[in-house]
Parts: sequence; C-alpha cells; structure tokens
Amino acid sequence: MSSQVTQLVQPAQDVPEGFASLSQGVFHASTILYPDVASFLNRGIEHAYSYGQNGTPTQHALAIKLAELEGGGETVLVPSGLAAIVLVNSSVLSAGDQVLLPRAVYGPSLEVMRVLFGKWGVQYALYDSAADLSAMIQPHTRLVWTESPASNLLEMQDVPAIVQVARQHGVMVAMDNTWATPLGFKPLDAGVDFSVQALTKYVGGHSDLLMGSVTVRNAELIHSLRQTCELLGYYVSPDECFLALRGLPTMALRLERQFASALRIAALLQNHAAIAQLNYPPLPGAVGHDLWRRDYRLGCGLLSFSFRQAGLTVVEEFVGRLKLFRLGNSWGGVHSLVAVSPMPDHMTTLADPAWLVRLHVGIENADELFNDVQQALPT
Repeated sequence: MSSQVTQLVQPAQDVPEGFASLSQGVFHASTILYPDVASFLNRGIEHAYSYGQNGTPTQHALAIKLAELEGGGETVLVPSGLAAIVLVNSSVLSAGDQVLLPRAVYGPSLEVMRVLFGKWGVQYALYDSAADLSAMIQPHTRLVWTESPASNLLEMQDVPAIVQVARQHGVMVAMDNTWATPLGFKPLDAGVDFSVQALTKYVGGHSDLLMGSVTVRNAELIHSLRQTCELLGYYVSPDECFLALRGLPTMALRLERQFASALRIAALLQNHAAIAQLNYPPLPGAVGHDLWRRDYRLGCGLLSFSFRQAGLTVVEEFVGRLKLFRLGNSWGGVHSLVAVSPMPDHMTTLADPAWLVRLHVGIENADELFNDVQQALPT
C-alpha cells in the first residue's frame, strides 16, 4: 500500500461524474501522461494533448470557440496580437522573400518586419490603400497584409479586391481583424488565408489579459502554424484562456453598445469646428464609409481625429478636460480610453507637428460619454 506521502504526489484518477457547468474548467499542466509506450512515442504537436505548451482542455476550448466565431477552420493561440503577426510571418517568409504592408499598418508590425525580419533577409514594401497592388507584387512577393480599418487612422481597404489580385499572382493574404472582430467582418469568408486577432482587445474585453489568435482553413497552413508555434516556444496560460472564454458571451452586447455610443460621438466630432478630420468609417459621410457599409455588419468603439490647430497644446488641454476617458495605450475593453500619437508624415503637410487623438468608447452611460467629449472640445 502506498504511503501518504506517495499518495499526495499522485494525480487524481477520476473527474466526478454529474458535474456540468456553464464555466469552462481551468486545467494547468506541463507534463501529459500516456497509457503505454506506443502512445508516448507517437506524441507530437498534432496530438490533442502532447505537452502543456500544446494546450490543455482550457486552451482547446477557447480555440474551438474562436474557430466557430471565425466561420470555420482551426485556431492557434499565441501570447499577444503581435505574436500572432510574428507567427504568420515566420511560418510563411524566408530570406529573400518580400511582404507587402499597408502604409497605415499597426506600428509594431512594421517595426518587427524592419528590425527582426529585415535582419533575417526578408524584404518589405508599403502600399497605399488605393494603390494598384498588381503593380507592386514582385516574383519574390509571398504575403500581403491587410488591416481594415487600421488601428490608428482607421483607413479602409477593399479586402475582397486585394484577395483577388493576390490570388492571381499566387500570393497569400493575412488580415489583422482586431478592429471589426469576426462579428463585424469574416476575413476567411472573403478569401483571406490568415485571420488574426489581438484577443487582448474585444474578446477579452476587460483589460486583464494578453493574447492573440491566428485562424486558417487550409490544413497545410494549420500544420505549418503549429510547427512554427512549437519552434518559437509560444504558449498561452489556461488562466488567460479562461478570461477570454469568460469574455466571449458578452462580446456582442459590448460591441453593440460601444458601437452605438461611438456613432454619436463621431457625429459630434464630424460637425465640430475644431476638428480637422474624423476617422470613423461606420459614420455616413466619413472617409471609407462606402467600403464599410458594403462589407461590414458591425462596428466598434474605436475612432480617431485631429484638431485644426496644430501643436500639442490643444491636445493636452482636451485630454486634461476629459473626466471619463482615461489616458491609456490600449482599447477594446469596457472602459473608455484616450490615446495620443504623432500624425504620420504622409498624413500632414503642416509645418508644426500634427497629432492624432484616438478615443476608445467603453460601455459607460452613452449620454455621459457624449457630454464628456463635448465639454472637453475647444470652444
């Protein structure tokens, strides 16, 4: 008979029958046990459970739900949205290859391409949203990234048209779909090969987790992603997967409320004398609205704008007067946030530095959020 010390070390053998819960169980594991030598020798990254890094039932539950949300396929989970971008690039690109990035691309995505992949011999080129992509694709072009709307300037892209051109040249397409989420736009249905989300944003929804995902429908691509994920040592914790699973049931409700409030605030900004340009495609009359109306089913709470008066002072005064929008460099959660960044050079011809103000509209009372922005604007 085993001693009490030995018994304490042994794992539980049975999960109690009859326990049904609305909440996913959180399973922690590094080591996975096997019933026999043959099973042990056949373990691998394609096995349902081979090592903790490849997932426990908690991670697999989230991956399955996200694949359903994307409209089918399989999902790989990674530690952040940027990690998802790096994973796609790493699984596709080799030395001598070229990748095309939209000029309004997420800043860290450009930096990782310039600093890391550039060091490894991968080339990149930036393209404007309205550019003739077929003229930019070279024989060594392997991948085109899209981001629509872009996370700062909210520039729209004609994703189906980009996919069509890329297909004609045998080039794959990846899309950062964090802004719209699959509730607003399904990239895979539009022919995109890799659908990427920063789950940190609307899936998590509460500013308390970091995670990203890549979803594909092609079996060869999912195998390549998993293999690359293994080589990079990417791992997501079951606790954060639980938080993402907790966020999914309220995601549509949150987005609907944030979208409605953001539309009101966007209309206020669009008609205000102090505003030079509003960036919010769901609003009629805004830049990119026709594309958004054609392809998208739901908006979100992220918008941006610039003031007519250049310089940082007017921005500092606006942010200082806000009461409900906190200064923070993220978005997608339930709380309203404001962020400030220099306007990209290609977006301004002013001698003085121009600044972009980005608002993320949370789920607070819509009238109070509207009034907060209104009272903070220059008179």
